Amino acid sequence: MDAHGLLRAWVLDGGWLALPVAAVVLWGLWRARRLGLRLGLAVLLAGDLLFAWARFAEPNLLRVRHTVLAGTGASARIALIGDPHVGLFKGAGFLERVVERTNAEHADAVLIAGDLTYQPQGQSLDALLAPLARLKAPTYAVLGNHDQGKPGPDIDRALRQALARHGVQVIEGRALPFKGFTLAGLGDRWAGKDDARFLDALPAERPLLVLAHNPDSADRLRSRPHLLVLAGHTHGGQLRIPWLYRHVLPVEHGFDQGEQTYAGPQGRIRVYTTGGVGESGLPLRLFNPPTIDLLELSP
Repeated sequence: MDAHGLLRAWVLDGGWLALPVAAVVLWGLWRARRLGLRLGLAVLLAGDLLFAWARFAEPNLLRVRHTVLAGTGASARIALIGDPHVGLFKGAGFLERVVERTNAEHADAVLIAGDLTYQPQGQSLDALLAPLARLKAPTYAVLGNHDQGKPGPDIDRALRQALARHGVQVIEGRALPFKGFTLAGLGDRWAGKDDARFLDALPAERPLLVLAHNPDSADRLRSRPHLLVLAGHTHGGQLRIPWLYRHVLPVEHGFDQGEQTYAGPQGRIRVYTTGGVGESGLPLRLFNPPTIDLLELSP
C-alpha cells in the first residue's frame, strides 16, 4: 500500500470531502423506516465511497508489477512506463514519485511508451518533465496520440526538445543496440506514424524489442524469432469494471494489459502492454492502480 499516495489523496487532494456526504447518508439510514428508502440510501453511500476511492485514492496508489518474460532471446531488466499524462490531472510531483520507484528497481533501461502529456496548455513542459532527468538508467521513449493532437494540442516538436534536455532519447523510426537486443521505436498509430518497414532491414537472428505507444501497431510487424512489442495506450481500461471495461478499450485488436499474442496475416507477434500510470478523459481509476511494469527478460 502506498502510504504517501493515500495521505495526498485524502488530505491534500480533497478526498475528505466525501466524508460529510457519507455521514449524512449514514444518518439517513439510521433514521429511515421504509425498506426502499434504506436500500436507496445504501446504494447512495456505496456510490459516494466508490467515487471517492476512484477519484482521490486509487490514482495515487502507485505500484510496481514484476513480470518474467522468458524466451526473448537475451537478458535484460526493463522498467516499462506508460501514459504519464502530466498536465491537467497530474504534475511533476507525481512524476517524481514514478521516478523514485523506478530508480529503486535498478533497471538496465527505462522505456516510456508514449502519452507523456495530457492537456498541458499554459504549463511549462520543462517543469512538468523535470523529474525524468533524475532517472538513473538510460531512458528511451516514443510519443503517443495525446502528445500529437489526437486529441489535444500537437506539442510534438516542443515535447521532443524538452525530453532531450532531460536526457530522454526519442527513438521513433530508429533502431539501436541494447545489451543483446536491438531496440527500435514506432511512432503513434493514430498520428499515422507507425510505419515499421525500416525493421525489415534489421538482422533477423538478433532479438528485437519494439517500443510502441499503441499495441495495435503489432499488425505492422512481420513475425520473426525473439520479437517482443512493448506498448501502453490502453490504461488497462482505467475504470476496470468487470464485463464493461473491455468494450471501451481504445484498440482494434482486443489488447488490454499484460502479455498477449497478436495473430495476424504476417504471423504471431508477442506483445506486452502496460496499464500505465496516468489518466485521461476523467481523473479516475478503479480496480486498476497506476503501474510501473518491471520486466525481467530472459533467453
